Amino acid sequence: MHDDHIAPDVHRLIQLFSALPEVRFPDVDAPMLQELVVRVKERHLAVAQAEAQLDAARRVLEEDQEALLKKAHRLSAWLSVLAQTDEVLAQKLAGISLPKLKRSAPVRPEGGPVADSAEVVVPRKRGRPRKVPVASEALFTEAAAAAAAP
Repeated sequence: MHDDHIAPDVHRLIQLFSALPEVRFPDVDAPMLQELVVRVKERHLAVAQAEAQLDAARRVLEEDQEALLKKAHRLSAWLSVLAQTDEVLAQKLAGISLPKLKRSAPVRPEGGPVADSAEVVVPRKRGRPRKVPVASEALFTEAAAAAAAP
């Protein structure tokens, strides 16, 4: 049996030792080694669970930080409106620089995330459309008729 958290050579050594039941050492025996293997597997599982909980806690923290930053940007916008008539407030706001918001995933008007790529609206290109010369067949037929006429 091979586990990523136990080196393959350690497994082979334990298997080799277990295949020699007549060989005994005072501080190492097969049952003790098997017990240690089980404990290492249990500890590895505990670490994996703790890491999963840590990852989940980090995601929640990042979401809360982003929500706070969005509210701070909104507050800044409101205070900027008030600062148009209050020079002291305008000076204080000038010294505050908020970090940029992260781009969020597209959201439906109902508030849920967009589930289907067909629902994503592609933004229109900006600017004027390119002018494409119109190739008219009438131009060529008129020229051919004029050249054929005597």
